[in-house]
Amino acid sequence: MTTLLVTGCAMPGANMLNRVPINSVQIEVLDVNGDPIQGAQVEASNGRKSSTDESGMTTIRFGTVGIHNITVLADNYMPNNLVITMPKDNGSTITARLTNEVEIGAISFTGINFGAMNMYPMMFNYLFTGYGYQLELEDYPEGGWTEWRTDDSGESYMRKALLKKLDNGQEWWQIILKGDSDDSEERYIAEILFSEGREAIVRMREKIGENEAQEKPVSEGWYNTPQKLTQESMEGALSERSVSVSVPARTFTADLLNFGVAPGISLRMWRVSADEIPGAIVKYEYAEEEERESSTMELVDFGTDATSLLESY
Repeated sequence: MTTLLVTGCAMPGANMLNRVPINSVQIEVLDVNGDPIQGAQVEASNGRKSSTDESGMTTIRFGTVGIHNITVLADNYMPNNLVITMPKDNGSTITARLTNEVEIGAISFTGINFGAMNMYPMMFNYLFTGYGYQLELEDYPEGGWTEWRTDDSGESYMRKALLKKLDNGQEWWQIILKGDSDDSEERYIAEILFSEGREAIVRMREKIGENEAQEKPVSEGWYNTPQKLTQESMEGALSERSVSVSVPARTFTADLLNFGVAPGISLRMWRVSADEIPGAIVKYEYAEEEERESSTMELVDFGTDATSLLESY
């Protein structure tokens, strides 16, 4: 922890200001091979911005305690979202791993070299987290699944499913990335075992195209737990009740929640009953600068009959 140093006799209360603690974290930005990324932009929800040096490192400072979101951006890489808590994380080094950018929804799977990237972090960012927050507002039932598409693309789809809840609180989840056909060559499957409360990933299996399923090495620290929204926060973000929203699955009557996740950026969620849809969300949208730029995910299909495809348990 450092302190803010204010000098000058003309400033009343300067001695008191010098006692204000300034918390900080170091952000290490690496690619999927573990090599540092120089020049990555690191932006925090408190307005602080910085870029990484040749060793992939930078420091972000915070003058307040609480939960803060950090977004890491670099050319030709998928962005990564981190959540830190002050003063708990003060003085720590947090690693952000960036995977090569893939234009999901803009191109078909044909020609994508899956072996050149770590697909799971990208998929996780799309399906589980938005600016560090958990995208399911209600629990999935065992076997519950939802399928999504990005924006107006009909060429690729992403699916997530809760496969099994174990007696010790751990959960098996499945994610699938597939094209608009049933061609198994154009499909990515991962099955992930989360610890209780989804606080960590403890095991992972993966299958790419028609290759054999593989047990993947899982290390500690590379997974960041999304923050779960409180009931009071959801009630406070409620901007419209019983609005009609049409998505590929069908037309729903939903409540619209509108969160300001960063200056100039909002996260909108269309929420229905958990009895209708696993997770209770049928659409979410990120809007920037008065909607001049936006990105959406829309529900394509859903069900409650998901099972393991990789013989994970």
